[in-house]
Amino acid sequence: MLLTIHHGCCTGGSIISQILASATNSILISEINPYHNIRDHRIKPFHDPTAILWHLVYNSREISYTHKLKYFLCQLSIAVEHAKELNKNLLLRDHTHSTFNFSEKDIFFMKKKLGSSFLETLRFFYESKNKGFNFKLIKPIISVRHPLDSYIAARKKRWLLPYCGGEEINLDNYCKGLLKLQKYMEKEESAKVIRYEDICLNLSDCLKETFLNIDIDYKIPSIDDINLIKVTGKSGRKSENISLRQRSTDDLDIELKNQTEISNYYKQYCQLNNYNPNCNSHQISK
Repeated sequence: MLLTIHHGCCTGGSIISQILASATNSILISEINPYHNIRDHRIKPFHDPTAILWHLVYNSREISYTHKLKYFLCQLSIAVEHAKELNKNLLLRDHTHSTFNFSEKDIFFMKKKLGSSFLETLRFFYESKNKGFNFKLIKPIISVRHPLDSYIAARKKRWLLPYCGGEEINLDNYCKGLLKLQKYMEKEESAKVIRYEDICLNLSDCLKETFLNIDIDYKIPSIDDINLIKVTGKSGRKSENISLRQRSTDDLDIELKNQTEISNYYKQYCQLNNYNPNCNSHQISK
């Protein structure tokens, strides 16, 4: 089976993808964007004899979106065959930060207005296969975290711009972007939602709820099982333990506290996910 997980930055996506991969006997492929630049020109060429396109664009220019699509489809076909040979599932973690259309701009894929360039590409992959293709794609999973905690962490990294859609960078516009992501994923993609806090507080119950009515075998992984899965990202987490952290009061400046009081989108997002909007209280509403 092919599983996908989607999340905003600084929401615990790295550890959640590790947990899901170890729970479902999946090979994790992390932070994927089919249309990202093939290579970063800040990195000097090094010996990598299989990376033809990586070397190609270094000495010419970036390949076209059409060629990137072809490249991605070829790589994904090989990944599926490899997983099947090993009797494993695949878990694809997209780089939602750059693959979801948080702005109000009209972006198209094959003449279809899109929300997620990654999921549209994945649909194209399955539509191009024969009807006998036996590697089932299940409904996506989206992970969320209390928006104040993710906002504080993303602000430190200066990663808020894509979520605010080109508007003023503040908590209200940030939560507006998160709402657009979650509502789209739930309505258009029938996505399952995982709260980061639930993973930390009760892993077993959270996985049971996540895989309810999904025909896939899973186990409750140990911390050792989870840490065997290697993942890119982990922008904030340094510990290998899984626990819910207390919000640092040092990060709550007067302006941010005021934003939690006046932001309608912040309150909507908290209500949608049963979070406590009070910045001085526990993350989860009782």
